[in-house]
Amino acid sequence: MKPVLRLLGTLIMTLSFTSLASANEAALKSYTTQGEYADVLQDAQDAIQDAGLNIDYRGRIGEMLDRTRKDLGGTKKIYKGAQFLQFCSARLSRKMMEADPANMGVCPYTVFVYETTDKPGTVVVGYKRPLGAPGEASQKALDAIDTLLNSIVKEATGN
Repeated sequence: MKPVLRLLGTLIMTLSFTSLASANEAALKSYTTQGEYADVLQDAQDAIQDAGLNIDYRGRIGEMLDRTRKDLGGTKKIYKGAQFLQFCSARLSRKMMEADPANMGVCPYTVFVYETTDKPGTVVVGYKRPLGAPGEASQKALDAIDTLLNSIVKEATGN
């Protein structure tokens, strides 16, 4: 009986990790482009503003990691540049939250831009996919947000 339980436990853990990996892959979408980090960051900002949206917050992740690297025992510089930009669309967010108030957790939307020290000249632009509450109305609203974010990121990278 114990070997069967052990096998069952192993199977459940394997499936859990596989599901987690799949969910993680689905949670982020990104594109790469060649160029200067500052130029691509500006392109991302412009793409957001061209969509009629305002950037509410800018997170300077690269600077934070550099500032805290020695204190936290970090051994390498990860990014040449790394920021995220947060913003929202009142129109799309209203539809999403009318479909299910729990979808509030999707706001604000986040687009990230980074260049690693390992791949200079290659800039990644991506976004957190809007994964929210279940239901047909929610999915329709979330799909519209995903389409918007994907178009912003593609415009910023020229894809």
